[in-house]
Amino acid sequence: MQSVPAPSGLTHPAIAFAAALLAAIALTLAFASAVDSPSSQPGHRATLYRGVIGGVPLQSAHCAQWNAGTATERNNVAGALAWSVGGATPYGPGTTLSSSEAHALFDRACSNPIAQNWLLYELYIRAAGFRSYAPR
Repeated sequence: MQSVPAPSGLTHPAIAFAAALLAAIALTLAFASAVDSPSSQPGHRATLYRGVIGGVPLQSAHCAQWNAGTATERNNVAGALAWSVGGATPYGPGTTLSSSEAHALFDRACSNPIAQNWLLYELYIRAAGFRSYAPR
């Protein structure tokens, strides 16, 4: 029986796997340190927001968490959503709501008992989508 030669550059699959694993770990650590470091932009809060309201990650936070959240948690949610949704797109920055508009939206929508399981980010992106982009 004749053995098939290994493709060039991959004569040691264990070394290639280890290199890929180290690259993945390095990228993970670089991302984690970027998320944990406060922004150097003027006016940015120096406190670190961990993306949690009422003990629930923002990605799965509902109106129930908004209603039970502290003022600080609510301010952090409004800021985090504006930062996340307002990021770069192929067509320019995404449209966002001001902090007061986000608070008014969530206060109004989440006051209805039927809305307790509505996702905060879904409410936000739908409302922001109806805004025209205007540089602030």
